[in-house]
Amino acid sequence: MKCSLRFSFLLVLLLPIFLYAQTVTGKLVDQNGDGLSGVQLQLYSTPKIYTDTSSTDGSFTFTNVTEVKDQQLPTGYSVSANYPNPFNPRTRIEITLPNNGNVKVELYNQIGQKVRADIEKYFTAGNNHIDLELNGLANGFYIARINVDGKYNVVRKLMLMYGSQHLISSTGSNTGVSKSNPLGSISLSASLDSLVATSTIIGRKTFLNLPNLTGNTLDLGNMIIERFCPGIPTVTYSGKTYNTIQIGTQCWLKENLDVGTMIDSFAIPSNNGIIEKYCYGNNQANCTTYGGLYHWNEAMQYVTTEGTKGICPTGWHIPTYAEFHTLQTTVSNDGNALKAVGQGTGNGAGTDTSGFSALLAGYRYSNGYFFSLGEGTIFWSSTEFDSTRAYDVNLYYNDSIFGFSFKTKDNGNSVRCAKD
Repeated sequence: MKCSLRFSFLLVLLLPIFLYAQTVTGKLVDQNGDGLSGVQLQLYSTPKIYTDTSSTDGSFTFTNVTEVKDQQLPTGYSVSANYPNPFNPRTRIEITLPNNGNVKVELYNQIGQKVRADIEKYFTAGNNHIDLELNGLANGFYIARINVDGKYNVVRKLMLMYGSQHLISSTGSNTGVSKSNPLGSISLSASLDSLVATSTIIGRKTFLNLPNLTGNTLDLGNMIIERFCPGIPTVTYSGKTYNTIQIGTQCWLKENLDVGTMIDSFAIPSNNGIIEKYCYGNNQANCTTYGGLYHWNEAMQYVTTEGTKGICPTGWHIPTYAEFHTLQTTVSNDGNALKAVGQGTGNGAGTDTSGFSALLAGYRYSNGYFFSLGEGTIFWSSTEFDSTRAYDVNLYYNDSIFGFSFKTKDNGNSVRCAKD
């Protein structure tokens, strides 16, 4: 019997504190309620940091979140281990205070349920003690969290074992003045300091003023990250409103440009002071949905300077080859990250994690015929390859390629503007 008790005592000393898994959930979304996937998340609950990555719909889960910690007490304070331990069914904790003060004890089982009403006592300076009685509870480990003066938390591990040593009462120290406190919440609380969301696409966003975790679970709900460019949620241009999207360090229009007068696919635009565009299938509705298709020279407004405004709104420009390369790096060379959800299939299915929301708008070949609506899209850059060809970016319906090429300036391709 003595050997068994000694072994149990060693277990109490050596085993870590196992508490129930408190869980924090939520969903990371943009201002439109669309989930943001692949974002690295850090939940700060001093002194711990919990990590997760948002799933495809933006949801996240942090588990085993708890505030229980054993603080270093300042000089003049002390809280002893309970004795006896194991005990049956009463145990004592000695408490020394440098000044008069309040002590509160909360008792929990291993799954985080509060098993006794809180014990609160007012002690005078000097040596004091609190007796804890767990009569009627099952054999096993229990957690005592002792708060001193409302500032310092100390955790003690208790082991109740019927048939083990009894506490022999003594009156050598102050038992304090008791205060009645009803049985409260059945779980430990956790103070959540902040939630930090980080990715190469959204940068770094910090959420503060989070609610405390007072139950087994806490649902933070939708955590909204405004993805539009700072201070520029929309741009109105030539009678149409465009949304903006911040991707890493770059600010883009979220939709393809649709400006100008539609001409027939076999007609050739000219430098006549009128912006002229093609609409896939010679159907104006396709321009409304997918944006216009433009000759390179028309898009550039008949200059060859990289990064020129061209047909973009004031303060915006036709992106350069180098800017598209920056975008490629930001999305880790994943063309699917640029495609809107629902665009492409299989290995080419769009995820739109960037928010770029590219549509597979097709293109007009230089012979006047349209190709590849729903199968691919091509964006002009403002960088020439030579006098008759310019660099462009290609996305495909069946592949995640973020492709670069160069094509004749007489093709009709999409235009996506970048902020100056």
